[in-house]
Amino acid sequence: MLVIPELVIGAVVGLIISITGVGGGVIVLPILTYFFGLDALASVATANFLSMLMKISSSYMHFRMGNIPLRQSLIILLIMIPGTVFASYGITMLSHLSHDRGQFEWGINVLVLLAILFSLYLFYCRIRQPQLHMNQTQSQLQSGLIKPFLLPGTGAGLVLGATGVGGGIVVLPLLLRYGQMSIKQAVGVSLFITMILSGSSAFAYAYGGHTDWKLALVLFVGSLLAIPFANYLIKYLSDKVLQYVTLLLILCSAVLMGIRLV
Repeated sequence: MLVIPELVIGAVVGLIISITGVGGGVIVLPILTYFFGLDALASVATANFLSMLMKISSSYMHFRMGNIPLRQSLIILLIMIPGTVFASYGITMLSHLSHDRGQFEWGINVLVLLAILFSLYLFYCRIRQPQLHMNQTQSQLQSGLIKPFLLPGTGAGLVLGATGVGGGIVVLPLLLRYGQMSIKQAVGVSLFITMILSGSSAFAYAYGGHTDWKLALVLFVGSLLAIPFANYLIKYLSDKVLQYVTLLLILCSAVLMGIRLV
């Protein structure tokens, strides 16, 4: 009976997503491919739906902790959502038109790997200059957020819609670099934003009939079991520890995606 392993896997993924924001795409996608035998497109579709479900509970937890500034979150969401919707519907249409399914899936995997490498670069910049612009006031950050975030935010939306990757891998580093948030705020905001963006992508992929609904729901139930432990860790782990744990997960994701491309 596969329900118990699925619940355990869901709990582990839910814990990782809740405390780091990483996992909705780069951890879930290999799991859906290697453990459950889904093809690349079905994995992306199911990962988007599962990410939306898992991030509802995680976002609520971070909101109660005060880690989600709503005004900044809504500005970033409005910047990202057009690209996400466009990419998810575009990928669905291209999948029906493509004559070489293997080449199409390889292209998706390459895009995921490029997103991960860019994320690593942003994290490197953050570690080298941890106090960059941190002396700005909250109102200055809000008023000056749109212009610097417009291009990278649109790109992140396109990546999220096309691949299911984006929360901890792309959006989180952008929030640290361009939003100048603390790691806990960046995790909370990335969960809130990608919860909505994953939902929009999930509906687009559902229209194409690629989502494994049953598997996603069982994994989601498993993720709920990890919420109390995640709540404890978020309260007591330092920002520095969370930042390095997140960086380690992104490095592991880069290695996994590199192996898939070989």
